[in-house]
Amino acid sequence: MKAFLVLGVLLAFAAAPAAEKAGPRVYISVDMEGIWGVVHGNQTSSDSAEYGAARKWMAEDTNAVIAGLFEAGAAEVVVNDSHGSMRNIVADMLDPRASLISGSPKILSMMQGIDGTFDACVFVGYHARAGTAPAILDHTISGGVVRAIRVNGQEMPELGLNAAIAGYFNVPVILLTGDTETCAQAKSILGDDLTTVAVKEAQGRYAARNFPVDVARKQLKEGAKTALLKKGQVAPYMLKTPFKFELDLNNSGQADMPTLIYLIKKTGPRTVEFTSDDYLQGFKLLRAAINLAGIT
Repeated sequence: MKAFLVLGVLLAFAAAPAAEKAGPRVYISVDMEGIWGVVHGNQTSSDSAEYGAARKWMAEDTNAVIAGLFEAGAAEVVVNDSHGSMRNIVADMLDPRASLISGSPKILSMMQGIDGTFDACVFVGYHARAGTAPAILDHTISGGVVRAIRVNGQEMPELGLNAAIAGYFNVPVILLTGDTETCAQAKSILGDDLTTVAVKEAQGRYAARNFPVDVARKQLKEGAKTALLKKGQVAPYMLKTPFKFELDLNNSGQADMPTLIYLIKKTGPRTVEFTSDDYLQGFKLLRAAINLAGIT
């Protein structure tokens, strides 16, 4: 009798369908300057009356992307609030299916929480690097400190620096949203396989033609869906080691304090540089140099 029971159990296991593989985990880093409707720094600053509306738009752009990701089969979505204080998205305005990393400081800043368990990375509401025109609120990390950042000789916007962090963990960036110039800049750095969705076209640094809101949000959703479905076509963004970081400051006085770190040397009146064999450690050192440069 026992033999028949054992045989029955074995046959039942054999006949049972294989468990379905869980869907992909997706990491979202969301900034504010590239969000639909945002055209001025007042809208991105917590001490402005215009900030409340921009927080709402930030949640709505992000929710449209989240909806598309889940439609494409995502099993989990993690959102990192990546602008300023990093407390911009009102938590209960975010799609409840996603989790939210909020607050600062964070060691990895705009990429806090990324690791090798994610299958894809998305940048929402990003902006172009300092000196780009026309582009809404162009800057790189700190507008009051940074004139330019180069890694291995290539000038980098935040999207490039952050994509290399994702690449460090072998995670591809599959989608970026922002203004038209930022989308073009992203493709020039990350490649044509990247999906981009423009929600506005800059007319200057503080003016843009915002595309019809319903159209923009629909495109965000569809872009996210398309990007995740073709994620296998996108390679992680990886730079070659050793990594040479060059930081151009806005003025010569800002170039002194970073040299308190013995690894960092001054190579020009307002330029410092260092080399690292590990990109993540190099990025952390870059952030430390920028913070020190701001102490003037």
